[in-house]
Amino acid sequence: MPFFRPLTIFLSTFAVAVAIADEPKPSSRIVRDLVYASPAGQALQCDVFSPAGRGRFPVTLVIHGGAWSSGSKMVMGGFAAKLAENGIAAVAINYRHAPEYKFPAQVDDVREALLWIHDNADNYHFDTARIGLFGYSAGGHLACMIATLQDESPDRVLTTSDWPANDDRWKRLPQIAACVAGGPPCDFQQLPPQNTGMTFFLGATRGERPDVYRAASPLSFSSAGDCPILFIHGERDFVVPITSSRSLYDSQLAFGVKSVFVPIEKQGHMVTFLHPKTSESMFEYLQTQLAR
Repeated sequence: MPFFRPLTIFLSTFAVAVAIADEPKPSSRIVRDLVYASPAGQALQCDVFSPAGRGRFPVTLVIHGGAWSSGSKMVMGGFAAKLAENGIAAVAINYRHAPEYKFPAQVDDVREALLWIHDNADNYHFDTARIGLFGYSAGGHLACMIATLQDESPDRVLTTSDWPANDDRWKRLPQIAACVAGGPPCDFQQLPPQNTGMTFFLGATRGERPDVYRAASPLSFSSAGDCPILFIHGERDFVVPITSSRSLYDSQLAFGVKSVFVPIEKQGHMVTFLHPKTSESMFEYLQTQLAR
């Protein structure tokens, strides 16, 4: 699975400029740079995009890409603003970056963000029975991890976390009702045993640590109890080939999970991120899945 860090870092930087230009309209409001967790003393921040009006709103956790090693919540600002303008609250997050922080730190950071949504539901009028996820690229991978782990046994879930088994946070962790993943890497187990391309994130080659490559692969947790996923993937994606998300989609269908696959014709990794069909498909799916 070619996942080229330099290319993705460049594309993520470009996407920041696009996202910053897409501020929320007056019909929604935004609170920036809230600290949602401080693992190992590092303050992790989020931006909250809230719809106008009163009542409890469905909420989507929005996760940026950047090869798990770059990018920021600003990259996803345009998507978050679109959700808020149309009645779905959005929480865009930063998370710890590799190689300083390796898997499963990033998965735990998403869990911390979900806990923050749960604990701050009254402050921001979140409906915690209607939580969605949307991530692109590395963020799509993290979203797929959470979506496929919801029905797994504690022993399997613990292989994807640094939290101890008796941590009280497990009891408070909310379930998600919908997931959208754009261009996600879903299976690292097909990499050659001595390939070093993912050591910056996974800490070793697959030959050295097959257990880590299995634990980091959403495909290995595919089962009948998965949260359904909308996959969006460019047909000509040479950063994360479309076969990656197809493998998880096909497996979920075989288990009876009602996931959906939207290919973006003739487009690569970055153009798919910016393509209007990505935003439209994401919003329409979450609006349907998170409806009362």
